[in-house]
Amino acid sequence: MRAVASILSVIVFLTFATTGAQKIIFNTMSSKAAEHLGFTKKMFQLVGLLEVLGALGVLIGLAAKKGSFLALVNEAAATGLAVMMIAAVVFHFRKGDGLKGATPALALGAVCLVELVLRLA
Repeated sequence: MRAVASILSVIVFLTFATTGAQKIIFNTMSSKAAEHLGFTKKMFQLVGLLEVLGALGVLIGLAAKKGSFLALVNEAAATGLAVMMIAAVVFHFRKGDGLKGATPALALGAVCLVELVLRLA
């Protein structure tokens, strides 16, 4: 199970590092998404920064031993990213995007939670 948790940690890192970086640089796609969801540029960039920091937190704890400080960093980061994805789902539903618009956030949140559960097991 530890190997699966490590693979999921890498997936979480790569996904959130890239999506967070896109929000920080505020490319055209991010601009449209921010406008659709009702975020200002600075707020959307802050979300991106939190995603990148969460991704780094998950990566930092990748090789940590259970119960160590770095393992706690990993667990906190995965929990924080999962909570962010729950919030993203709520935002998408409030904007009328339905399940189709919320599916990426649901999937990423689920991956974060599975990674967390496997780390704790």
